[in-house]
Amino acid sequence: MQNDNLTYQHLVELDQRYLLHPQHHPADHAEPVIFARGEGAILWDLRGRRYIDGLSCLWNVNVGHGRRELAAAAAKQMEQLAFANSYCGSSNEPAITLAARLATLTPATLNTVFFTTGGAESNDTAFKTARYYWHLRGQPHKTKIISRANGYHGVTLGATSATGLPAFHARFGPLAPDFLHVPAMDAGALEARIRQEGPETVAAFIAEPVQGAGGVYPPPAEYFPRVREICDKYDVLFIADEVITGFGRTGTFWGLDQWNVVPDILSFAKGITSGYQPLGGVIFSDAIRDVIYNQPPDVKWMHAYTYSAHPTCCAVAHANLDIFERERLVERARQLGGRLQEGLGVLRGEPYVADVRGLGMMAAVEVKPNAINGGGAAIAAELKRRGLFTRFRADIVMFAPPLVIQEDELDELVEIVVSTVRDLSFPGHR
Repeated sequence: MQNDNLTYQHLVELDQRYLLHPQHHPADHAEPVIFARGEGAILWDLRGRRYIDGLSCLWNVNVGHGRRELAAAAAKQMEQLAFANSYCGSSNEPAITLAARLATLTPATLNTVFFTTGGAESNDTAFKTARYYWHLRGQPHKTKIISRANGYHGVTLGATSATGLPAFHARFGPLAPDFLHVPAMDAGALEARIRQEGPETVAAFIAEPVQGAGGVYPPPAEYFPRVREICDKYDVLFIADEVITGFGRTGTFWGLDQWNVVPDILSFAKGITSGYQPLGGVIFSDAIRDVIYNQPPDVKWMHAYTYSAHPTCCAVAHANLDIFERERLVERARQLGGRLQEGLGVLRGEPYVADVRGLGMMAAVEVKPNAINGGGAAIAAELKRRGLFTRFRADIVMFAPPLVIQEDELDELVEIVVSTVRDLSFPGHR
């Protein structure tokens, strides 16, 4: 039972004793920030300290915090029908209408939606369905999934095996078989690996339009058009992991819209509800749908999650998309994204900065090794002290604020980042 009278120190003690956090190490929770409330792009902790939400919490709170209309949508649906399963002949109105709505927001060949509760489940669904599809097509040996070094696709067993970040592999092995990795941003390496393995063994290739958790790496302009050509040439399904990049993050509704490329399978999560409810999903091409649907009764697509097509989650997603349309958040992301990239770009070329990069409302500042004592961890800690909360990887600090952030708040974010990086650099690197 929640107790509003617990002190910060008491909550820390309970946290340390009972709660295992994602990517947990006790040292990270010696003095944690305990968030208490949020409004727009701003968070406040239990002790009243204000922070700019520099990463939309976890790349997902696109419409910002404190949106009462999303709480109202959840409450209204819960009062009417909080949950009903969608197995074997049952369904519910919010899930049906949300699937139809998403089909209008994707390219014409992507029309069939399966709902999950998050990105890793979505990607696991994509992997399984790619293999299932080829089996039904009479090619059961097409089982291999190719992904990219530095990519992140979640940390369930299948998604971990696709994730190209070794830190997520250590001590969890062995990884699932038939998962392969190629260098990122190198279409030639993808083609060479498909040829090496034999196209008759490769089911699918998965990629994020912009690598997110790996450090915000946009691709060269020619990369994804070439990937599409390669997948077509060798009869390999192309899975777009739009978990972070979907729902306006890059300045287009889907990340791949930047290059007018259409995948065979699109996985999504995060921005579909802006984090207000756990929901994700997969959108399949008509070609895949037709193969799945045109089977005898004893050849079912035997894949499921208890909370697939959850009525409350789908109702909140509808309300979230209403906000996107009403407030034109995709267009706003495109405009503010330019402001974010330009603002952080003043660090580009500084002797202690390795790179400043991004696309739309995704950005990263990477410092050179040993230019700042403690690298990205030290920068993130100092940003937090100065009122900006975000995440880092190695010497890379990443930013993806809510799409509703105000211009003055975005300028404040940029000023904090620029001044912090400059202040922390060693004198010899300035």
